[in-house]
Amino acid sequence: MPLSRPSEGVPPSWHAALNYLGLFFQYFTGTLVVALLISRAVDAIRERRGKRDLIAQLAVIAATLLAAIVLFVKPPDTLNVAVDLAFAVAVVALVAAGIGRTRDLGAQLGLATVAIPLLIHTLNFVGTRFLWPETAYDGKIIGIEHAGVMALCIAALVSPYLFAPRPFARSVTRPGPVVFAMAIAAFGAIAARLWYPQLARVAMYAIGVTLDQDQADPRLAIYLLAFATLSWTLASCAVAASPSRRQIGAGIAMIVLGGYAFKWTHHYLLPLAGMALIADATRRVRDEELADLPIRIDTPAISDATWMSYIAALKAALDKAIGEFPGGELSRKDPRIGADADARTSDSAQFYTVTTRGEGGLATTMLVGDKDGVPVRIRIERIDGSVIALDVVIGREIDELRGATLCLWAIAPRGLGINPSGPPAAPTFKSGDAGFDDRFRARGSALAFQKLFADPLRARAVATLDGWVAYWEREGLRYRVYPGRGAPLDHPLPLSDLATGRPTTADRFVAVIVLLVEIGAPAVEPQATAPTSLDDLPVAQGES
Repeated sequence: MPLSRPSEGVPPSWHAALNYLGLFFQYFTGTLVVALLISRAVDAIRERRGKRDLIAQLAVIAATLLAAIVLFVKPPDTLNVAVDLAFAVAVVALVAAGIGRTRDLGAQLGLATVAIPLLIHTLNFVGTRFLWPETAYDGKIIGIEHAGVMALCIAALVSPYLFAPRPFARSVTRPGPVVFAMAIAAFGAIAARLWYPQLARVAMYAIGVTLDQDQADPRLAIYLLAFATLSWTLASCAVAASPSRRQIGAGIAMIVLGGYAFKWTHHYLLPLAGMALIADATRRVRDEELADLPIRIDTPAISDATWMSYIAALKAALDKAIGEFPGGELSRKDPRIGADADARTSDSAQFYTVTTRGEGGLATTMLVGDKDGVPVRIRIERIDGSVIALDVVIGREIDELRGATLCLWAIAPRGLGINPSGPPAAPTFKSGDAGFDDRFRARGSALAFQKLFADPLRARAVATLDGWVAYWEREGLRYRVYPGRGAPLDHPLPLSDLATGRPTTADRFVAVIVLLVEIGAPAVEPQATAPTSLDDLPVAQGES
């Protein structure tokens, strides 16, 4: 509105109308951001993400409520100081909450980098009131203000390396963000050349950066480069496939819209909302982008004849191991199995096996049985003979995107890549067993963990399990591992021996299945009709 005000005379009626409209949007936006911050903070507290996140959300609520007071009343100086200090505490708490070993490193570093100029402002604000008089140390005040603006420029210049979608090599080659950033850079250069005084006023009112209005500012080139670089980052995040990466872009945009003037309540609320969005997204962005990567086959190809021979040996070993398992044998309930089928499978058969073939060289081998009415499903997926995933379900098969009661995921050995962390669950916790905590990360219900993993089972899990294990209260347990990707190549499947034709046994695989049955079957409710018939197997077109 100050830019559109006529330089002389009484403002016309249209200017007064726009002024009232701008005033309405100012209060509407402030109220909206207050509601957004408090609602998101309350939701995060309900998710029980951990102590650090709890402290951060409480700090955000406190800073938001103080800023909301300033939004509607003229505050005394003490309240302004309280708002600035609460803002700084909330920013530091959000940075601490965003730190995690299994989270995206770039987003964590970016969160801390963006926080620096915001904290420099608080240092300047508090210093002018308590540490040094404003009239006596104008040079120091101006120096701190310049340091804050330069820190903002540095954050913008490094933003592509910290916030751009991963993998970086793929995102940097997309033409759309590059064209957008080049257009912004060209427009900025032309505007600085032709309309520099107007550009200086726009920078002052819009983002709080003061430029020398008498002549070209010596830092103008750095400012334009930083703005163009940040434009590329925002455009890259906006077109990213990951929802969390897009959320990071929205958080950066809110910080930019808040500016660096800190004269209105929005200059606190918008950056705080942006920091909260980025801190929340760092928890999920790494897993989302890993899941979006194309499947990389790191396992050797196995011939169909060798594979089917191994599956037959595995079925026989499972029949024996589960049949001798305490609590009874797996039952056979398929009404379609008649005399001919019995002649092919023998009376002691307990698992059904089927291999289906789909498009793209995908083949899926299923082994299905049930333990005292609790279904046991084993699915092994291969592409062109190479195993890509092993999936074991005890009980009901539940979508892994649904929040779990308990989730454990193994820390991948060095050199084997990253192990996906499995379904969402909160909060994180330690088991108290040093060996187990060094091997696994755990989140969800500690009571469910104590129920499922007694001392002997914990020790066997450390020695036997890779990938992740998730448990849904009384519904089901699921185990997923990707051999060669975050897990050893030959555990639990002896893939190297199978590919080279060396003699092998199914003992390691059977040990994993027996352990999972011991853990999951007692904690899952039996089904009235266990879905173990051939009708329940996902048979695709092709051989079976």
